[in-house]
Amino acid sequence: MREQLAQYEQLVRVVQSGDHETTARALHDFDFTSLSQEYRLHIQALIAYYSHQFHLAAREAEQAASLAVIHQNYSLYPRSLILLGSCHAILFDTDAAAEQFSKALEVYERCDDAVGAARALSSLANVYTLRGDHPAALDYAHRALSALDGTDHAEHQLMFTINNVLGMIYTNLEVFALAAPYFRECAQAAQQQRNFHAFITSSVNLCEAMSLAGDHAAALAELEAIIQHPEYADFLSAHLLNTAAEISIRVGASAAAVQYAQRALQLSRPAEDLEEYCRAVINICSVDASLVSRDELLQVMTVSETDSRPGLQERVLQAAIQYPGFTDGEKVQRHYPKLVALLLHKAGALREQTLQELSKKAEVDNARRLAAYEQQLRLQAEDTIQRQLEELERGRLFDALTGLPNRVMLLAQVAQQTLDGGAPFTLVSLDVNRFQLVNDMYGHDLADEVLRVVAERLRGALRPGELVARVGGDEFALILNLSGNVREQVEHLTGRVSQPVTLGAQTVRISVSAGAACWPQDASDAEALRRASELALLDAKTQGEAVMFFDAGAHAHAGLEGALAQALTRGEYELHFQPLVDTQARRVVSAEALLRWNSAEHGLQYPGTFMPILERGDHIVEVGAWVLHAACRAACAWPDVRVAVNLSARQFASRDLLETVRSALRESGLAADRLELEITESLMMLNPERTARILRALREDGVRVMLDDFGTGYSSLAYLSRFPLSGLKVDRSFVQQMMREPRGSSAAIVRAMVSLSRDMGLELVAEGIESLNDLEAVKAEGIHVMQGYYFARPSRDWHPPDLDPLPSP
Repeated sequence: MREQLAQYEQLVRVVQSGDHETTARALHDFDFTSLSQEYRLHIQALIAYYSHQFHLAAREAEQAASLAVIHQNYSLYPRSLILLGSCHAILFDTDAAAEQFSKALEVYERCDDAVGAARALSSLANVYTLRGDHPAALDYAHRALSALDGTDHAEHQLMFTINNVLGMIYTNLEVFALAAPYFRECAQAAQQQRNFHAFITSSVNLCEAMSLAGDHAAALAELEAIIQHPEYADFLSAHLLNTAAEISIRVGASAAAVQYAQRALQLSRPAEDLEEYCRAVINICSVDASLVSRDELLQVMTVSETDSRPGLQERVLQAAIQYPGFTDGEKVQRHYPKLVALLLHKAGALREQTLQELSKKAEVDNARRLAAYEQQLRLQAEDTIQRQLEELERGRLFDALTGLPNRVMLLAQVAQQTLDGGAPFTLVSLDVNRFQLVNDMYGHDLADEVLRVVAERLRGALRPGELVARVGGDEFALILNLSGNVREQVEHLTGRVSQPVTLGAQTVRISVSAGAACWPQDASDAEALRRASELALLDAKTQGEAVMFFDAGAHAHAGLEGALAQALTRGEYELHFQPLVDTQARRVVSAEALLRWNSAEHGLQYPGTFMPILERGDHIVEVGAWVLHAACRAACAWPDVRVAVNLSARQFASRDLLETVRSALRESGLAADRLELEITESLMMLNPERTARILRALREDGVRVMLDDFGTGYSSLAYLSRFPLSGLKVDRSFVQQMMREPRGSSAAIVRAMVSLSRDMGLELVAEGIESLNDLEAVKAEGIHVMQGYYFARPSRDWHPPDLDPLPSP
């Protein structure tokens, strides 16, 4: 019988390992015939428990306990009770769990089983921790430790559990200095047993306790040692890395914090570990919001709303309120109300939970005391919520560092003053030049003092009815009355702010740049006025000026960014074609594809308006690929006429250029020698070695390459000879200057181009032919292929003519 019980204990350990295949084999081989029925029920309950079927496990454990009592099996009976209580605890029935654990404790104490008593006591400590009764939990946990004193039984796992419970209790009581030693005991025990998962979990608990106790540096050092140790590489968790990130933030190690949070993000997924995934995004956002995309934070906000943990959603909303990618309108209209509602719900839930706990313990004659307590709680909750709302309101409207109004208040004031009938005023955007250098040289504390001095100088320069706000890190904005010489006023203001700042023994030299826009002449609404002042500031910084006023002509494309971002998906781009005519053969040899944007909001736009916006981002590469494909498809319908496509600098620099060209030819079926790519001299000279490789590959494929706007760039003839070009296009400026001065330098340059192209075997094309005189003059110089309005204007519906393409004189 003793041997059979030893084999049964081995079977229990196999089940507890969680290895389902080994468990199945062990069950198949085990002989239950010599053991009573409660053993089979107990093992079935264990299997259900470790398979997370807790209702089934509870039923089996209850039957096992009942049979054990009947058979007076006082060894298996308390074990079945503890298993039954564990199921109740997981199913949140803490009263039933406590009842089963207490029964098990009574049996173990009657049998003088110290180890069993310690196990029951640690289970009770866990239950009372779940119930929030930390004093009772602490008493049970210390009794469990005392029960193991003097025993020679090597209950490593039980000691680990008790130490962990004590650590968690002291953490909940916020006595972190007392929690740390227990978590360290757990970590050391797990490390000795080479249970790396438990070691990592315990180490995280330890370091969190150390950090919360104020010992951030030591906590971070322990975590970094674990992260860098090769033996633990496969056991690192998102929880550990997020903890390392948060402690790094506390000690000001921003770069390390971002690194740890990004690694945590890689190890977590919303569907698998929502809390750690959100926690990683929040940690990255708190250090450098630019590393978190608006869509990523929106996704975190969406998934956190479906999570049952209110603390998680609260942290996400706090991050959203600080995130610069959301407009102040979005924060005020969407995020602040959600946070306030969450705090109200949290306070209400806390009140209800407290009342429920009180009601369980109170007698009927305590109803009046309960009502008074409920009233007290309600008043306290309302007072707390009111304070939080006031703090939120102040944080929403004022900058904490300088005390100035913030962006929200500024925008509200601008909106108010731009209403119908509002008096004219000037909006000034101002920032401190090279402020990052001040941060790097003097540190964040002194840099903050510099900002306070700047804020005070700006405040002191205001006249009645004017406003200054801090709208960003080193960015300020001012609303100035439109009276007198506004330029002099702004220049006086920037000069006053740009005086050296003396702080103790340090003298910091600073300068500022300012951009101004005036209402109503520079904008039609508040948002447009804000954008105009910021564009003027950008002009000032770009041109090295202290003050610049908004120039509408220089920013004709402003405001198109949003619509342009959707143009490709909306199908708003279209191609217009302009022919290139061989005047000797009297036929069209090619047609240049010219991009147009037919916007639903802004009408037909030409490249000069929207190309500067496209070329600032990678979107130009995607649009350029569309142009290639569309041009090749159109050319397939033309009989023996080439199509010419201009390449932008970003598109030419793209690693996928060759594949994009080949894909366009392959999908359209256009012969390679009917595709002509046009590049500029400046583009060609950005990286001559790479340019030569790309052009050779294109020529090997059969694609023609033309050098556009020849003569306006900076290539040398020595470099030009290295590139396998098909032809050159003489810029229209040379043609127009040649017509004005037939014997001038431009005419000489054109003749040199003719000679050069003839010697190098290149086709020469003259652009800008607008009249018969232009045609005859260019033809007289020996150029026969021409392009310009004299032949045809660019047209969406253009196709090669069947008749003679040359207009009659």
